[in-house]
Amino acid sequence: MSVAVRPWKNKPGKWQVDIIFCKPDGERVRDQRVHAAKTEGMARRWGEARESQLRAGLLRTETKACPTFEPFVKDEWLPTYPKAAGNKPSTLREKKSHLRKHLVPFFAAMRLDAIDRKQMEKFIAHTLDKTKGKTRKERTSRNGYLAEPKKLSPKRVKNIMGTLHTILASAVEWGVLDRLPKFPQVKCSVPSFNFYESAEVGALIASAREDERVLIMFAAHTGARAGELLALEWSDLDLKSKLVTFRRSRTGGITTDSTKSRKPRPVPLSDSLAAALKAHQHLRSTLVFCQEDGTHLTLWHLHGALERAARRAQLRLLRWHDLRHSFASNLTIGGTPIRQVQEWMGHASITMTMRYAHLAPNGGRQYLSALDAPPAARQEAAAE
Repeated sequence: MSVAVRPWKNKPGKWQVDIIFCKPDGERVRDQRVHAAKTEGMARRWGEARESQLRAGLLRTETKACPTFEPFVKDEWLPTYPKAAGNKPSTLREKKSHLRKHLVPFFAAMRLDAIDRKQMEKFIAHTLDKTKGKTRKERTSRNGYLAEPKKLSPKRVKNIMGTLHTILASAVEWGVLDRLPKFPQVKCSVPSFNFYESAEVGALIASAREDERVLIMFAAHTGARAGELLALEWSDLDLKSKLVTFRRSRTGGITTDSTKSRKPRPVPLSDSLAAALKAHQHLRSTLVFCQEDGTHLTLWHLHGALERAARRAQLRLLRWHDLRHSFASNLTIGGTPIRQVQEWMGHASITMTMRYAHLAPNGGRQYLSALDAPPAARQEAAAE
């Protein structure tokens, strides 16, 4: 008997009975009912009796047509799920981009129950062959030659498949789809990263303009994300205790009252950074870093500050986010435990932090001496 029984809306004496089975001709039947019973066992026995009647053809169920992908997404999922799940504006923009550029063009007229593993593997193969949508002018390199268009990375395709998984999982939870199909895995290599070494960070800070020096120092000494830095307020700083707590973030001109991990993240301040922040104090705004009129900085302000400092210090130009990588890398090189690095970086999983583990002093070679010890010495060490 394929009968599942669950409490209905936490109301005592009410049970949701879900019956699923296949007829001899292969037709899949699903019947969901709310039944009043004192116990779960009584509701289950009622469901089993109803299933027997359905199999014998004594009862009929109204089969609801499964919707196609595009109407379901545009009319039901997009107006409901992102807001109910508390998605940030940047997350919503990313999901809309996945739908507009990739998912809707491929699955638009396909019924939800027709999206199986085979169709998803076709979509992955199709998407991996796509190139980034840049015009001919944008793809022209500085020397005048036409640059080759870049294909979408496996990581991007994996993120798009994550959006598809969320949509189909919602359809299952809402009773629109019977079950979630098995998703194929998109294999991605570990992303590489660049960073400034400790001496380079010092040269970068020393070469920065006076009004931008503390900005670059703050990013390199705290590992703050760009959005966290742009939304930082003086109330988030405790200069006496030399501590900053990241509580909010700003992306695309919108400030949200949470960080990427949705948890406040305290990070200690170095002595030099604490002193620089004390000297930087102003009354233009509640924001720590702002323009002369007290309004928010933008991401382009950060990129410009880093480019000017790197040019003056005669260093290679990296991305602003690489200052965050520099923070974690230099901590690891200095012998900071990887768990501590994870806490200060705000990584939800230690897997994210382990990309820096190879930078640890000696790379763990100090433990290899146990392999060269004589057998007797190893036995004595084990006995101790």
